[in-house]
Amino acid sequence: MNEIHLGGMVVRDSNIVHESAKELYRKPLGAVKVGSEISIALSVFDISVDSVELMVVNGNQSAYRLIFDGEMYRTSFVAPHEMTVLWYWFRIKFSGGAVIYYGTEPGDNSGIGRVFSNTPPAFQITVYDASFRTPNWAKGAILYQIFPDRLRRGNEETAKGGLAYHHEKGRTNMHLHERWDELPDWKPVEGKSHYEPVDFFGGDIQGIREELPRLVQLGVKVIYLNPIFEADSNHRYNTADYLKIDPMLGTIDDFYELVKDAKALGIRILLDGVFSHTGDDSIYFNRYERYETVGAYQSQSSPYYSWYRFHKFPNEYDCWWGFDTLPEVNEDNPFWNEFMIEGEESVFRTWMQRGVAGYRLDVADELPDATIEKMRAVMKSINPDSFLLGEVWEDATTKQSYNIGRSYALGRGLDSVMNYPFSVRTTEFLLGKIDAFTYRRFLVSQNQNYPKEMVYSLMNLLSSHDSARIRSVLATGENGRTLSREKQAQFELTESAEAQGAALQRLAVAIQFSIPGMPSIYYGDEVGMTGLLDPFNRMPFSVCDTKMQDWHIFLSGLRATYPVLRSGHVIFYSTNGNVLGILRYNLGGEDAFGSLAEEQVLLTLVNPTNETHHIVIDLFAVKDCQETRHRQMFCEMNWTKAKSLTTGSVIQIHEGLLDVEMPPTETDIFELIWG
Repeated sequence: MNEIHLGGMVVRDSNIVHESAKELYRKPLGAVKVGSEISIALSVFDISVDSVELMVVNGNQSAYRLIFDGEMYRTSFVAPHEMTVLWYWFRIKFSGGAVIYYGTEPGDNSGIGRVFSNTPPAFQITVYDASFRTPNWAKGAILYQIFPDRLRRGNEETAKGGLAYHHEKGRTNMHLHERWDELPDWKPVEGKSHYEPVDFFGGDIQGIREELPRLVQLGVKVIYLNPIFEADSNHRYNTADYLKIDPMLGTIDDFYELVKDAKALGIRILLDGVFSHTGDDSIYFNRYERYETVGAYQSQSSPYYSWYRFHKFPNEYDCWWGFDTLPEVNEDNPFWNEFMIEGEESVFRTWMQRGVAGYRLDVADELPDATIEKMRAVMKSINPDSFLLGEVWEDATTKQSYNIGRSYALGRGLDSVMNYPFSVRTTEFLLGKIDAFTYRRFLVSQNQNYPKEMVYSLMNLLSSHDSARIRSVLATGENGRTLSREKQAQFELTESAEAQGAALQRLAVAIQFSIPGMPSIYYGDEVGMTGLLDPFNRMPFSVCDTKMQDWHIFLSGLRATYPVLRSGHVIFYSTNGNVLGILRYNLGGEDAFGSLAEEQVLLTLVNPTNETHHIVIDLFAVKDCQETRHRQMFCEMNWTKAKSLTTGSVIQIHEGLLDVEMPPTETDIFELIWG
């Protein structure tokens, strides 16, 4: 326990308490709408203080005096009427002039804090636009991410014809693998000094259409496609033509058929929008003169010249992370803005009119907030239920790009972000690098800091095309970042490592499907595919573990049967630091958004350790993220039993206490019953 000595007095963490995720201390809980009144309280035990001040920082620092009401020190203030992130801590004065501070734990920004001798780390309050709404269909929807070249060959002639098209343009280094089960190219081809992603396996749009019935079994409601626009690489993040499907994937008619078939099955399509840069081998830049248009590289009189920032024409220009094959665009350029976003025939409008449900924005940090807000406005004007997802690797509410705080998570920009922090912290928890207390605190902080509309739409991923596959990471603890491509090519799992990976992945998916947000399945994870970094995480689809697919189907079935897993309130438990508990509930006939909902309570327990743990869940305890009125309802309910939805076994509940023996490396999901 931390303590501070002040003359003859010792002040410990237990003497001063503020817990930002408990309504007793902060109301409303979590992120707040602009202009909201915020109440803050602080408890002081067994010591005498002279005064307490709340210090709030929003560019400038403001001080609010807390008044003792006989139980706690309290104050309130009104949040700014503009979107922002507030930071606060406490300054406590003693008679004689001594001062101490109370803030959050270093590295955290929510939860219970502690005492400090100097200005402490601050608690966070996210202030977001009052009109912010995300589509109801996205809240809790299961998302499936596809790397188009690697899912399935529908028509082998499609890729061959597309390859001939690219060869005719002079891209002769592009080539097709003969066999689906070959290893992707990972080293330079003969005559080249570096690896180029120009090998293809022939996955196409027709193949994706053929996979739709299986995706329905998985409960998938939205497909996120990695880039499908014309480009000379297998990943297609170097766009050549934003308005054309790459011929190796098929035609625009094939795409229309995909959209139609998916819609009939209740599945929406998100496209990967790579808008911060183009390829140098594109209609717009045309460095190699493969297109009839006059590109920016060819002439300063090109209509596209103003898109780019040249320092010395034509070979010196801004490019993405120093790669001269990826010239950056100037998003403030009126012509670019008209062509890409706001024009009547803009790229954004065209694909929305072609039936897509929205976009995933590649490197959203590289796009100005104003640009993202324009994108959102255009999308929502066409389809209010469209969805804008951003690639952000950190906490999106506090993200800074080029020393500028980003506002895209505050209600006028993105609907959601790729939740990479969830992937990292989940992996750390399951591998024993952090305990359940630390992991619970992380989950609570995300629920506190993101606007609720975004919390329930977060893309909760375990793997992606830019990270090692979850099975490999959990099997070995290796994420590939310290290994050469040669070492990664030789990487194989032992039998024992494979067993560990399978067991821990099962737990990871249980967590993923139990918390608020969109469970995201990276193609092949659901069938146990392995691989470290690019290109080994982009292997052709191969069924390796049918039991894992069955587990995904079971969990998606639970989300369909129990809407509480999609839109219910959430509480997190970590009773002994080993076992994580996730309680989802709808009570009083409504869900977390106040919509009419069946009363349901489900509890997921996860034990990643190698030991059996006896734990007790106290349903009457004051918990983070739970409103006081909900706790009162819990205390008034006659809880009787918990039924396992995985085994059918029943455990009795006595006076709100649920005693459970959790076997090693195991998870279970219970329906809690009362009355």
